[in-house]
Amino acid sequence: MKRHLYLLFLLPLVLLLACQNEEPLPTAVPTINQTTGDELAPPVVSNEPIVLPTQTAVPVPTIPPEPLAALVNNEPLTWATFEAELARYQQAQAELGIPEDGNIDQVVLDALIEQLLIRQAAAAQGIVVTDEMVDQQMAELESAAKSAENFTAWLEANRYTEAEFRTAVADGLIQEQMVNMVTADVPVAAEQVHARYIQVDDATLANTLLAQIQNGDDFATLAQLHSLDRVTGENGGDLDFFAQGTLLVPELEAAAFALTEPGAVSEVITAVNREGNPVYYLVQLIERDAERPLEAQARSVLLQQAFEAWLDELWQSATIERLMESGS
Repeated sequence: MKRHLYLLFLLPLVLLLACQNEEPLPTAVPTINQTTGDELAPPVVSNEPIVLPTQTAVPVPTIPPEPLAALVNNEPLTWATFEAELARYQQAQAELGIPEDGNIDQVVLDALIEQLLIRQAAAAQGIVVTDEMVDQQMAELESAAKSAENFTAWLEANRYTEAEFRTAVADGLIQEQMVNMVTADVPVAAEQVHARYIQVDDATLANTLLAQIQNGDDFATLAQLHSLDRVTGENGGDLDFFAQGTLLVPELEAAAFALTEPGAVSEVITAVNREGNPVYYLVQLIERDAERPLEAQARSVLLQQAFEAWLDELWQSATIERLMESGS
């Protein structure tokens, strides 16, 4: 097609050169009427330039734009990418026996948007994943699969082309570097408190237990008798040491850190569980350590929180246009 368009472009130039190279028109010769012998009037010669017919332009075929699922900070997320990831996600759910819910399209689209946000942020920070880095990762994965044939079979079984999987590997390497950068300031040691607690689902019982503790009853014994959390209840409600941001119940954590003296007990703490029902807590401070090394699990929680907070900022500052409903 390019070749044909090139010839069409040259055609007007060829015609122009041909006109310029023509010989001058000969002078008009008088024409004699062969019957009467009279000289006929010479033909009228116009000084107007000869106008060649205008050549109709051949329209250039246009390629329709690729359908989009979203625009993320004006960067396209294609419909084809979304469909491929959706198929992989549905297959994985089926293999794991997870029932498909009605929000699966939204879940997959959000994941792809977030992946693109991370990629954009990494580019802004100058983070680069080279082909050599991806090659090394691919080689390690192929080695883990025991053979190139097994690796290829795995790619096909999981609906990946090699190019698609290379992109996925690159995204994983980018995310790893971003996690390291974003969480670099998460400490390896922090202030921690050692506390115990009692959990009940009855406000009256909670207030009764508080009164008993204030009257001298043993907190640990009451936890063994009444706490709904039997895992800790058997051990007197002992929560061991924990840092801020690591407990599942923020209200309980805040109350524990608010206590200053060992043996001090909080007022009744009211919270809501995952089912939306009220739950009541009492917490007692055992000891406090201003700079205690974080256990691996506790630091992992803090690392995740730091990265999720950074992701929230990306989402809030991003300009996102969802086109998934129309696929265009």
